[in-house]
Amino acid sequence: MDENVRSATASALPPPEKQSRRTLRKRNPVIDKSALRFRPIPTSTSTSRSRSNNRGASEEDSSKQKQTGSQTSHRTPPEREARVRELKNRALSIPSTGKTPATMRQRMVMQMVYDEITPYPDEAWVSQLGIIINREYHQVKNWFSNQRQKDARDSRQQSPSLAATSALEASLCKINCDGREMRVRVSALDSCSAEAWTDAFFDEVVMIHNFRLLAKLSQDEARAALHDSNISTTDTTHAHSRLP
Repeated sequence: MDENVRSATASALPPPEKQSRRTLRKRNPVIDKSALRFRPIPTSTSTSRSRSNNRGASEEDSSKQKQTGSQTSHRTPPEREARVRELKNRALSIPSTGKTPATMRQRMVMQMVYDEITPYPDEAWVSQLGIIINREYHQVKNWFSNQRQKDARDSRQQSPSLAATSALEASLCKINCDGREMRVRVSALDSCSAEAWTDAFFDEVVMIHNFRLLAKLSQDEARAALHDSNISTTDTTHAHSRLP
């Protein structure tokens, strides 16, 4: 009976070689691309899109740099005006007693600026000069004005046919200093270029000259005091030697 069951079961099953091979293969799933949320982008399209994005980013960066540069250029004049106002207020606050005559050191510093740099300092340079030599703003400004008038009178006396203003202007040249036009002596450009002349450089030149004058005057005073002390000592010695 068992043999009959086995034979019946074997006859019911198809032979192995007749089985469909498709049932033995691993089927590849078919994906409907239309159902995808993020569709794949072709290579050429993605490359062109990345290039356009890079180009847009570079244009945006350049526009930002231009805006920053324009903001800086617009911001520079107000910053300088604020600094000049601060310097002028400091120069105006220097104590003065009206027509107090300038000391020898103050006159020498102002004369150096007049002869070697410019006879027409603007309010920034007048303020810086006044702060360095410790002289009030209007006193410094009036000194330059009086010096120009004095030179004009001397020029008219020496050569009446030659205008004094033309002679003075002939010794000047125009430069661009920190965004404004300045008239300086030709001799001021012999040792340095026009681009080197700034408010900071003017301040440095005047400070160095003022320091050298202070050192020289202090040395002269020390020598004079030593000379006076030697004379007094000699006089005292002679006086004691004359005593009986």
